[in-house]
Amino acid sequence: MKKTLTMLALTTIAACTTISEVTPAGDDHYTVTTQVRGGMTPWGEIKASSLKRADEYCRQRGKQMHQVDMQTHGVRGWTPQEAELTFSCNLQ
Repeated sequence: MKKTLTMLALTTIAACTTISEVTPAGDDHYTVTTQVRGGMTPWGEIKASSLKRADEYCRQRGKQMHQVDMQTHGVRGWTPQEAELTFSCNLQ
């Protein structure tokens, strides 16, 4: 019984994270979205995933990432959480 309850608790805590491809948003801006379904992932971790992907994208182009906007949606533990980052890549 303990083993079943432990597995149920771990399943409830576990989350599935998806990070989108970088897409053009016009005016030399780009967007990337991190979505987490399930679990109790802190917002800071979700935002950091989007920022990391954007930084990698700009570095591959020899540029530096500059955050333009960050929007969050969802309720932790209740609905999917999303962090949508709008950014630009500037010369270093």
